[in-house]
Amino acid sequence: MVSVDDVRGYPAAEPATDLNELIERLEEVITRGSRVPLTNRVMVEEAEALVLIEQLRRSLPRELIQARRVLQERQKIILEAQMEAQKILSTAQERAQYIMSEQGIVNEAKARCEEMLRQAKDQAKRAKGEVDLYALELLSRVEEALQESLSRIQHVKDQVTR
Repeated sequence: MVSVDDVRGYPAAEPATDLNELIERLEEVITRGSRVPLTNRVMVEEAEALVLIEQLRRSLPRELIQARRVLQERQKIILEAQMEAQKILSTAQERAQYIMSEQGIVNEAKARCEEMLRQAKDQAKRAKGEVDLYALELLSRVEEALQESLSRIQHVKDQVTR
């Protein structure tokens, strides 16, 4: 026996099932209905149609809640995926910066070494030049001293032979 909805005044709906099933049952009620001659109208059992409509009303919010839940879950999954992607991107950027800074340190050290080597070569050249000048100066002094000594020897020799 069908119970009557106190508010609406027609039979109360049974616990709702799947929306598609309810729509199919409503379609069945309409298809089974009696055709009104010379019109496109169909007469159906009012109580049966109203029960199905009420079940549809009650099922609809449940379906909407379920759809919302699915959308929220989808949003949650998308957000988690975006966060994970951001995390991966951030890690990759940090790694790239580390590699770049490491390479930068290596390049900087190499440049400093090359500069130090250049300075050492320049300093060695200057030192060699200074040593050469000093040696030349000493040799010039020795030459002068020898010239002077030779000159004295010649003078003494000249005095002895006279």
